Amino acid sequence: MLKELMVVGIPALLVLTVLFLIYNYFLNRHFNFARTKSTQEISLPLRLQAYERMALFLERIKPENLLTRLPLDKITLADLQSHIVSDIRNELHHNAAQQIYVDTETWKLIELAANSTINDLHNLLQQLPAGSSAKEGSLQILKNNELSCKSLIINCLDKIREDVKLYF
Repeated sequence: MLKELMVVGIPALLVLTVLFLIYNYFLNRHFNFARTKSTQEISLPLRLQAYERMALFLERIKPENLLTRLPLDKITLADLQSHIVSDIRNELHHNAAQQIYVDTETWKLIELAANSTINDLHNLLQQLPAGSSAKEGSLQILKNNELSCKSLIINCLDKIREDVKLYF
């Protein structure tokens, strides 16, 4: 009788164990899929929004776009320099939280572009003769197509496009 119980019991126990393992495998797989899907539904829109904001930031710090927001006829050259630096830094600080969602390499390029824009415009405006007006400074900025910050901004925008393509 013990032998018959073992002949029937051991295979039954093996079958139950296999069924339990298979059930656990598919149950865990289902929960992992649901968790991943939920995470993607939340994080993907946030990532896209971060990339959109950073693209907008880069467009706003292009030298020609910085000048459109300043009252050039009411400020001095020193004020122009001060406004440019504070505008770029304020914009960067305002968007600092976006670095959580943006690729690390892309964020470093964005910071480099912002700092390069500040340095390039500062150096360009420092070369003007003393007593120059903000209008003259802005004309120099608009005329100068050889600023390295312009190519850095374009490279950053290209990098953002590449990053976004990874998600679609």
